[in-house]
Amino acid sequence: MPTRSDLERLSEGQALYPVDLTTAEATALNTSQLVKAIPDELGWRVTAEYWVGSVARGDLVVRVAPKIGAVQVLRLLAMADGAADLAVDDEKVGVADDADLSAVLARMFVLEAEHALAAGPLRGYRTEDQTLPVLRGRLRLRDQYLRRFGQLSPLEVTVDEWTVDTAENQLIRSAALALLALPGLTPGVETGLRRLDRMLVEAQRLVPGAVLPAWQPTRLNARLHALLGLAELTLRHVSVESTAGETVVHGFRVNMAHLFERLVARLLADVDPAWSAQVTLPLDRGETLVIRPDLVRDDGTGWTGVADTKYKVLDEAGKVSNADIYQLVTYCACLGLTTGHLIYGDGGTAPPPYEVRGTDAAISVHRIDLTASPEDLRAEVLVLAERLGPVGGDQALRMVETA
Repeated sequence: MPTRSDLERLSEGQALYPVDLTTAEATALNTSQLVKAIPDELGWRVTAEYWVGSVARGDLVVRVAPKIGAVQVLRLLAMADGAADLAVDDEKVGVADDADLSAVLARMFVLEAEHALAAGPLRGYRTEDQTLPVLRGRLRLRDQYLRRFGQLSPLEVTVDEWTVDTAENQLIRSAALALLALPGLTPGVETGLRRLDRMLVEAQRLVPGAVLPAWQPTRLNARLHALLGLAELTLRHVSVESTAGETVVHGFRVNMAHLFERLVARLLADVDPAWSAQVTLPLDRGETLVIRPDLVRDDGTGWTGVADTKYKVLDEAGKVSNADIYQLVTYCACLGLTTGHLIYGDGGTAPPPYEVRGTDAAISVHRIDLTASPEDLRAEVLVLAERLGPVGGDQALRMVETA
């Protein structure tokens, strides 16, 4: 019979039954979306599907290991989020492929911070409007007249503060504090994160869930680019959920199906900008029903391509499910296309196109190897773009030459 500790060693697609959970714990796990907990006769059935990572509620910790390895997931996240300066090196991280995803991320963050902040935190100017008893900075004459009615003190001024409280340092400190809340950190990593927090204590902590502050890559903050990529990646995927003031669940989670979709969309758009993701279009003439293809191509003359990503494995014969075909046939009929594309994330040889009876639609199947290196993945998507539709411009030509 599975125990609660077995929940710390789940893998994608695995189910445990029966598991002893309280109703509150099961509710918290369902809210986290990392796993599904369903009541059954002998206990709770806990199933891991497309989410990977870890969450914790009190002494209950649940971890789901990605089938492609934690380090590779972080590589794909960096590519999908456009973090071009972030390189994930296995040897530098120094962890096994089955290591906990959040632990790998935290270790990477500490190692990168030690390198990027070896010379100390980067300071910058921040413009503030202040009310002061003496003149400092620039006097705001209009505000002085409207607010002080001719009084000479206090003064309404604008000051350029030379401070650690910059957008870059806010991102780094907030990411460090978010990582500190995750389960399974080693003592060395935890010490490194706390040291980073003390170094940047003057930087304001960002509100969880708020829009991340914008920063501009410059020569001055070049040493921070990779660390900032990790910080933004962390803050996008670390979750903290509360109910009535009590922390219920915190953890680092990644939806692999969404990651695959975003990865293909970004790499495909880099090759051919005519491709765009998640466009909502009317299905019926009354526009009461809609379709939302993962990828559509519009070169300015109308719809010229449609594709859907599927983060799942084909069967041993390489057969596609009927539901996936139905979906693409609908997209083709709605957009007036004769070819639709299904993109699977399991690698291998693709089956021949499916020519659907009673329609003009042919559905082509493509398979991408998510265990490949970033360079090989870009080369695969380049070939995919050529198969999905015409690739225009000198940019595509340059990518063919360098692939």
